[in-house]
Amino acid sequence: MPIQPVWEKEISDVFTLIEYPETSKEPRCLIIGGNRAGDDKTKTLSLFFQTWGLDRETITNLQCSIVFQAVLEVGIVDEISGFTFKEALAWAGD
Repeated sequence: MPIQPVWEKEISDVFTLIEYPETSKEPRCLIIGGNRAGDDKTKTLSLFFQTWGLDRETITNLQCSIVFQAVLEVGIVDEISGFTFKEALAWAGD
């Protein structure tokens, strides 16, 4: 049986934040990004993080955009899951 999210919030038509229950050291925070409103719903990217590292209610569309752009430019989609979103945001802002 798949694990169900404990929290979910769509912050724009591009980004959705999802949090899963804490289990061992698995990343539990997910951001799905991409235009899911049009006909081409296959162009999405999912990034997992260990935790948010900050108040999840304060995460903005701009912050998600900054992190996604930096991750795509460097090509570290899988590696980013070892960080918190806050750490990824600080890295992407450098």
